[in-house]
Amino acid sequence: MNRDYWMYKASRFSELYIEGVRTFIRVAEANRTSKGNESISWPCNLCKNFKTFNCTGEIKYHLLENDFVPNYTCWSRHGETLLDCGTTSSNININNSTYNNDSYVDEDDHHSNDNFNGMFDDIETNMGDVEQEKLQRLFEEVDSGSKFMKLDVVLRFINLKSKNGWSDKSFTSLLEVLHDILPEDNKLPISTYQAKKLMCQMGMEVERIHACPNNCMLYIKEFKNKHNCIFCGASRYKRKKDSDEVDDDVTKNGPPAKMLWYLPIIPRLKRLFSNEKEAMLLCWHSEERVIDRKLRHVADSPQWRNIDKKYPEFGKEMRNIQFGLSSDGINPFGNISSRHSMWPVLLCIYNLPPWLL
Repeated sequence: MNRDYWMYKASRFSELYIEGVRTFIRVAEANRTSKGNESISWPCNLCKNFKTFNCTGEIKYHLLENDFVPNYTCWSRHGETLLDCGTTSSNININNSTYNNDSYVDEDDHHSNDNFNGMFDDIETNMGDVEQEKLQRLFEEVDSGSKFMKLDVVLRFINLKSKNGWSDKSFTSLLEVLHDILPEDNKLPISTYQAKKLMCQMGMEVERIHACPNNCMLYIKEFKNKHNCIFCGASRYKRKKDSDEVDDDVTKNGPPAKMLWYLPIIPRLKRLFSNEKEAMLLCWHSEERVIDRKLRHVADSPQWRNIDKKYPEFGKEMRNIQFGLSSDGINPFGNISSRHSMWPVLLCIYNLPPWLL
């Protein structure tokens, strides 16, 4: 039985929906028993999985009255994983018109609350038990009984800030005014720093790698404990005198002379594939692309076909990812005079539909 249909398209009073609710209650009870929990998260559109209760008799009533929380076809808060709920392209019944340029933007504008819940479910599915407990405690701490959750409100404000190009200073001023207008016991952040610190717990880590000030090497792998560049001998640290003593622990010798900020690729790809809609978009080049010998997409190019021929096993896998690398100012041979110290290097996913590239 397709969950996307009976949970969100069938009538709440139909036998199909009621039987589906009974199935959910059995799954939730089995998960509570196996983990030894006393309460169950309620996935109705009112409680949104943020509140837990001991009485399971009320769950059916809540789901009949309020529907399920949007985008909760994988019951991750009740013991399931993506493999358990069978999330594949064969059982996803979504109109292809959803993925045109306009509707994709409109969804981002008008359904931020749905995106918030979907993002939370995606995060939790890829977390270990320790990380899930931390995130659950975060939701328990911020739940003040209000109609809106603190994380939901902050997410909406952050989206507005990004969309309209607000500066950090203006955003802080807005939060301060709102904090003064709201009741005294409100928990709204009063600065951009506090808002970002709250949101970063739902994001992915960024690796900071020390680099040689002359761009000779990175201090990673077998070189992570080196104090000087093995090529030019420059110090790894910002120091007034190179002759100063250094501690064996590289974290105790002051700030690095130069640093590389690296956003790991694999966790981000896992996050994309954990979401049904995003996974469909990443497989568009294999499942939805029109193959008629016309150059409509990057996948129609001779270079793409050459890669598939050279690596046939890679080409047969529809979930393969092909990147385009671009940078503003790469100087591989060091023969360009420049005083810039920051060169952004970007990866573009070529598998996406043309309107998203």
